[in-house]
Amino acid sequence: MRLPLIRYSRLLTLLPFICLPLKTYGQGWSWDDASQGWGMFVLGLASGYGTHELGHYVVATSKGDKVSHDGLSIVYPGAQFTDAERLQVASAGFQTQWLMAELALRDRDGKERKPGNFGAGVVCAHLGITLAYQTVLKNNKQGDVVGMAEATKRSNDSIALALAVPGVLDAWRLFGNQVPEWVPQLSLLSKGLGIAWIWTY
Repeated sequence: MRLPLIRYSRLLTLLPFICLPLKTYGQGWSWDDASQGWGMFVLGLASGYGTHELGHYVVATSKGDKVSHDGLSIVYPGAQFTDAERLQVASAGFQTQWLMAELALRDRDGKERKPGNFGAGVVCAHLGITLAYQTVLKNNKQGDVVGMAEATKRSNDSIALALAVPGVLDAWRLFGNQVPEWVPQLSLLSKGLGIAWIWTY
């Protein structure tokens, strides 16, 4: 079942206020920051990739499906997904990396912060996976974009574009200097709307 956009009208009415340039966040993370801590950065990178794959595994097994591997791809032998279930399983990796990026880019009070090397690695994994699905993996038959596109009857390009929005915003949050306050808020809103749509599809 597809929910009309009107269901999210309250969030959409807040969008102009969220995007007002209220304040900015200072210095972004840079590769120079990692010069004394490449080990933690690589660990964060591996953790980011691992949690993406773990997201697929957890959602698929919670539905009682078997999970296997075909090279680097996770596959679900014998699974008979409905469109809604296929969307949930195919998008689970992105949902997980969105949440991990928010944890890395915010402090315990939910305020924006410059991450350490581990957190930067987690966010860079998110950005790398997103970039891969904009390019070489966009049309991969076992890939997340194709799975989401087939489940929703939308084009691979439109799904890839929707996934690019939080990726671009999070790259700005990680590397940018004097990042406007609306950038993290819009990133969080785009992720929240995406997750709500996925789980009510």
